[in-house]
Amino acid sequence: MFSGDATEMFASGSAPVSSHSLTGDATQMFASGSAPSASVRALTGDAVELFASGSAPTMSTAATGDAVEMFASGSAPLTSDASTGDAVQMFASGSAPAASKMGAGDAVEMFASGSAPVTSDASTGDATEMFASGSAPVTSDASTGDATEMFASGSAPVTSDASTGDAVEAFASGSAPVKSEAAAGDAVQAFASGS
Repeated sequence: MFSGDATEMFASGSAPVSSHSLTGDATQMFASGSAPSASVRALTGDAVELFASGSAPTMSTAATGDAVEMFASGSAPLTSDASTGDAVQMFASGSAPAASKMGAGDAVEMFASGSAPVTSDASTGDATEMFASGSAPVTSDASTGDATEMFASGSAPVTSDASTGDAVEAFASGSAPVKSEAAAGDAVQAFASGS
């Protein structure tokens, strides 16, 4: 893994490359809540994402099913003082005052009951993440419980083959040659080069 790579652990919680992750890597833990660096406070069903420093001081207030995401410094005062380029996170309650003034490059993530104007087709419980363009044309194909992440172009042609519970991520080109080997519950990641 190189600095900036994304390491994601879904369902099974296995992440053989996590031990090689460098500062700046994105490590995401879903379903099982298994997270070597954050398992102490993680609650079953919580989605814990650790970025940069990997610290998660806000985890202590997370309730079962909540989505907890930490960026850069690990602190999440979230939406109140978000500016263009910042990560805007909406948790359980769905309160997202900064969503209306997000600019290009902002990361807007809606979980659980969260209100999401651009994800009207998303099913309850789906995790839909919209980056850059903010458009999520593939949400209509998402099954309840699926994690659909759209980056850059916002296209995710591989989502049509996703099984319920699978994590499908479309980065840049949106190509994911490894999807053919993915089984229900697996994490399918498509990065710029498509490898």
